[in-house]
Amino acid sequence: MKLRCIAILNRQDIPVYMRSFDDAPSEESTVKYQYLAHTSVDVIEERMANAKSSSDLYLGLLQTVGELAIYGYVLNTGARILLVISVPESVVRMAISSAY
Repeated sequence: MKLRCIAILNRQDIPVYMRSFDDAPSEESTVKYQYLAHTSVDVIEERMANAKSSSDLYLGLLQTVGELAIYGYVLNTGARILLVISVPESVVRMAISSAY
């Protein structure tokens, strides 16, 4: 697993900080991570609307796109922290195999 991007969005869902940790960051990867951040906002809003309790601010896995997994956390101020992590298929396969 490798951290690919971290994004912090304010309560109006405007990115205030975004950093890519790719080996060779490009404009294409920056746009891809911005897109993933904005599509994750929809998932966050849905989970917050359906939440029975607002005490757990960790939202966990929001979505997966290919080998990328996006996790979210909401701060008390309403700001959101998103982590984009690459999870190679070999890691997933090993995890499933160990469950048997």
